[in-house]
Amino acid sequence: MGDSVGELTVAERRRVLELLEALRTDVVSDVNPASEIVTPEFAEEFQSRLLSQHVFLGNPLFQESFDAAFVASAEVAGHRVAEAPSGQRFWDVTVNGRPISLKSTKARSLRADKLHVSKLTEAAWIQDCRTARTRRKRTRALFTEYSSEVSGILQMRYFSRTETYELVEVPVELFAPIEGLPVDAFSADGPSINIPIGQNPPDFTLKLDRSDSKITIANIAKSKCILHASWTIA
Repeated sequence: MGDSVGELTVAERRRVLELLEALRTDVVSDVNPASEIVTPEFAEEFQSRLLSQHVFLGNPLFQESFDAAFVASAEVAGHRVAEAPSGQRFWDVTVNGRPISLKSTKARSLRADKLHVSKLTEAAWIQDCRTARTRRKRTRALFTEYSSEVSGILQMRYFSRTETYELVEVPVELFAPIEGLPVDAFSADGPSINIPIGQNPPDFTLKLDRSDSKITIANIAKSKCILHASWTIA
């Protein structure tokens, strides 16, 4: 490859110009000034990667591309970053010592005021539980372990209708009431439990999904979460 723009081929020059045009796409960004993760340096790097993926490549920033953009942006921002070792169950990366689970969604059913984590973690034991007492015991043990290992859940949400991305953090402290759930809350084979019990609307819904052997957290009140930043492509 050449060392200067002047040495580019005609096709290479077209790609460079297309990428530059994509990177200069108008974006309305809103960064939470209190965010310890999305600093100005992080935001600038992340936005450029978002635009290169969304505009230049023509695909939403999602799953692996989101994870890669997040890690690279955190490194550019000067954060201490370490990816999870192979086999780590609950989290994907540490940022300045904080173990973080990275999630992303582009579901059409996304709601502005609610979050949904379709797979918090696998839980093969759900299939084998036959009593409410056993389900409660295993659920409490799982969330005790999860909360001791994970500092937060960061979810990238993409709203296709408005071409808006949101980076939202679900604090694991939200799960603390699970410890005190009564046995009868686990009576169903695959219970869906609104938490806190009796509150309307709930802060979130805990679902033990027997069909997929996973834990789902639904109806998470966005007011209980931290919006780190948003980007709307004009």
